[in-house]
Amino acid sequence: MTLRSFRHFRPLQHGFSLIEMLVAVMFVGILTAGMLRIYSTNLASFQRINDTIASQRRGRWALASLQDDVSSIGYFAFVPFNQPAGYSVSSGTQEPFMILPSPTPVLVTGPDPTNPGGTLVTAPLAPNPDEIQFVGDLPLPIQATLAAPPTASALTINPVTGSMADVRPNDVVAILDANFEQVKVGTISGTTLSVLPAGMEVYGSTQVAGLALTSAPSYHPGGTPVAIFRPNVVTRYSIQARAWDPSNPGITIPCLVRQQTTYPTGGSLINWGNVQPDVIAENIEGFTVDLSFDGGVTWLRQGSANWDSIVAKMVTKAPGGKALNPRDPANPLWFRNFPCLIRMDVVSRSAAPRSENSDVSGVAAYIRRTQTLMVTPRNFGLPL
Repeated sequence: MTLRSFRHFRPLQHGFSLIEMLVAVMFVGILTAGMLRIYSTNLASFQRINDTIASQRRGRWALASLQDDVSSIGYFAFVPFNQPAGYSVSSGTQEPFMILPSPTPVLVTGPDPTNPGGTLVTAPLAPNPDEIQFVGDLPLPIQATLAAPPTASALTINPVTGSMADVRPNDVVAILDANFEQVKVGTISGTTLSVLPAGMEVYGSTQVAGLALTSAPSYHPGGTPVAIFRPNVVTRYSIQARAWDPSNPGITIPCLVRQQTTYPTGGSLINWGNVQPDVIAENIEGFTVDLSFDGGVTWLRQGSANWDSIVAKMVTKAPGGKALNPRDPANPLWFRNFPCLIRMDVVSRSAAPRSENSDVSGVAAYIRRTQTLMVTPRNFGLPL
C-alpha cells in the first residue's frame, strides 16, 4: 500500500479592495443622507400639520364659546329688575354693552423667535386685542320645583338637578305657572329661601316695595316648576397673558379669558383685576370686533379713538333713519333697538415657535390661523 502525501486544498478566496470599500461606503453615506433628509422633511411636515390642526382647534373652541354668549347679549329673564334706572350710559362708566378697541397692551413672555436658544423676551401682542363687555341675566344650572306652597315671605325649593349652593342673595326665582310671580332672594338656609319684599315684581307690573308673595295654597301649589336667574351679570371677553408652566412661571401664554360679575351699583367701571378669570382657549393672540348695521355692507372698525366714537357711528348707521341717542339715561339698553351684525376675528397660534415653520435660517416662527365668526344677537331689534 502506497502512502500518499496529504495536500491541503484551499478554495479560491476573494475580497474587497480598499477602493471598492471606499466606493461602497460613499454610496451608503449618500443613501443614508438622502433618507435622513426625507425623514427630517416628513417630520417637519408632520409637526407643521399638528401645529396647524391644534391652532385651528383652539380657534374653533374660542369661537364656539363666543357664539353662545354673544348671541345672548341683552337677554333678560321675564320682567327685568333694576332697569333701566340701574344702568349708566355716561362716558367712562360701565355701560350695558361696550366694545373696547385695543384698550391696553398685552405683554407676553416667551422664547425669542429670532434667537430660539437664547433668553426669554417680553413683548406686547401686535396689534393689541379688543375687549367686549355686555350685561344680561344668567340662568343658573338648577332645575327645581316648589316643595310646598310658599308663605308670604319665603319659599322652599326641591332641586331636581343642580345645587342650591349656587344660589346667592338677590338672585331671582320665577314661579312658572299661570299665576306667574318672580321674587328676589334674601337669605338662604338649605333649600328654603327668604324673599326680599322690596325686590318682588309681578309679571307685567312695576316693582312694588313691601309687596308680599301670594301665599294661598291653591295659588302656587307644591310641585310647581321654578327657574332661578342671576340678574344683571356682566360678561367680559379679553386676551390675557397667563403663566401656565409650573416649572417655568416666567413663561406666559396669551389666552382668551371670560369673566363674569354682577353689574356695579351706580354704574362705576368694574375692576376686572378682582374678578376670577376662566380661560376659554390658550394661545389666542388676536381678537378684533367689528359692527355692521346694514347686513355687512358697511363695517364700523374700532380703529377709532374710543367707544364713544363707535356709538356715534352706530346712531348715524341705524336702519330706518332712527335717531336714538345712546347716551339717553332713559334708554340705557339702546342696543336692543337695532338689529346688528357682530363680526369677531380670532387669531390662534401654535404652542411654541419652531424653526421648521420659518423660511429664514436660525429664526423660529409660530403657525397662525385666523378664524371669523359673525353673530346677530337674537335680542337686538327687540326693544324692551
